[in-house]
Amino acid sequence: MASYLPTTLSSLPHLVPSTLVGRLALVICGLAVFAVLRRRSPSNLKYPPGPRGLPLIGNLHQLTPDAWFQFADYKEVYGPIVYLNLAGQNVVVLNTLKVAADLLDRRAAIYSSRPKFIVARTLLTEGLFFVFQGYSDLWRRMRRAAHEALHRGVVHDYHPTQTLEATILLKDMLTAPNDWEDHLERMAGSTILAVAYDREPLKNVADPSMHTLHNFTKKIVRAGYVDGYVVEFFPWVNALPASLAPWKREAAEWAPRFSKLFSGLYNDVKLRVLDGDTRPSFSASMVEKQIKYGLSDKETSWLVATISAAFETMSGTLTWFMLAMVLYPDVQRKAQAELDSIVGRSRLPSFEDFENLVYIRAIIKETLRWHPVGPLGMQHVSTEDDVYEGYFIPKGTICIPNIWAINRDPDMWGLDADQYVPERHIGPDGKLAPSHLDTKEEGHVTFGFGRRICVGRHVARNSLFISIAYLLWMFNIKPPLGPDGKEIECTEKGIDLGLVVRPQYFKHRFEPRFPDAVSVYEAHRELMNVN
Repeated sequence: MASYLPTTLSSLPHLVPSTLVGRLALVICGLAVFAVLRRRSPSNLKYPPGPRGLPLIGNLHQLTPDAWFQFADYKEVYGPIVYLNLAGQNVVVLNTLKVAADLLDRRAAIYSSRPKFIVARTLLTEGLFFVFQGYSDLWRRMRRAAHEALHRGVVHDYHPTQTLEATILLKDMLTAPNDWEDHLERMAGSTILAVAYDREPLKNVADPSMHTLHNFTKKIVRAGYVDGYVVEFFPWVNALPASLAPWKREAAEWAPRFSKLFSGLYNDVKLRVLDGDTRPSFSASMVEKQIKYGLSDKETSWLVATISAAFETMSGTLTWFMLAMVLYPDVQRKAQAELDSIVGRSRLPSFEDFENLVYIRAIIKETLRWHPVGPLGMQHVSTEDDVYEGYFIPKGTICIPNIWAINRDPDMWGLDADQYVPERHIGPDGKLAPSHLDTKEEGHVTFGFGRRICVGRHVARNSLFISIAYLLWMFNIKPPLGPDGKEIECTEKGIDLGLVVRPQYFKHRFEPRFPDAVSVYEAHRELMNVN
């Protein structure tokens, strides 16, 4: 799951005391603690350069709704590392791969913690939600357990589930192509629940389980915003009674629900495993590992819950893929030519074709590079004072990797970095080219950095592979038509939904590529026992 810095103060007014006296008290107290919150650098060092701010709020008022663009512009003025003061909170924005990798990878020992996330971590998820946890012994044990359960060598156990979900996706696309975004969401949510808890496929996007996923993700991502709640800037206001602290009232209502939900889901699987049911799932693999790593049932249930929010990033990535196929039809044709050559037209692709479908795999890399759904990634926090390139970075500084700027850096990707070019990931020998070392062979940095890199990335990549291969084998994806019968020109304009950044919806057309495509698919569907 990705979380990124929100960019306006519009969420603040309803989060502070409503009376004039209360608001004056908040300001006065804020001014009183401002000097304490704002760390001074040693006399012979200075903070990285950045825009000048205002008293009390610092640079908070300067953030725009598309901060990743703004931060990239700051790079041209202030350099690759930019300092901001957000109401006394030290922040550095990392705009190049070198800076981000130097700090978050090569100095991971002191750059792997998280902001306090008073609401998201302490109040809403009982301090147990893996993504928001600080760099602690519990987090390290959870990380090792999750890595063992989801590393590259074991995720093949989920291939049957991912193939089944891709098969259902094609059925839905053939039945109601105009609802293609809903179908992508259903597929992603259903896949995540199956991988996490061995759940049966969801029928449609209106399934109550989808509502639960949306609800949980919406609340934790909003709570994880740096400016989501005033308490994140001024922790002392957490002492206010619940009547004056809406974040406390909301957490008191929802935290027990979420804890009960995830504990119930995990315990259901645990009982089945102890009864001899060994079907693969993240939960099933954790039954043994929770003992190995000294995790309680509650801690384990929250660890498994970590991947439950990933359905938004998976479906969001696929919406950008759809747009790319419309904007770059030559790429679509090249991918389909590869499918015809490697797979043919008498069967659908499979994971056995993975190594040979080089262009499809390059499309996955390029989609994740071209439009990362979380343009500002997830914040890291330094746990010690540090000096980098002569600049002082104090303990407790929030470090924001500008995923968007790094993925589109022309110094890395060439002058066509803004264009969708899968070929950039393919070498002269026709195989995938080695990626920059600091991208962990991904060809992008969308999955994050250091010890906080996404543990579920191998599962996500495999779902993207089979879904994209199926869609391109079956359909020609074309732009929508206007009332005059002419094709509508689609644009890259993104919509920030608070969870992910998606392209605006277009009524793309999905036409079977060849006369026998549907009948071949129907035979495959029957074999997969998909009704």
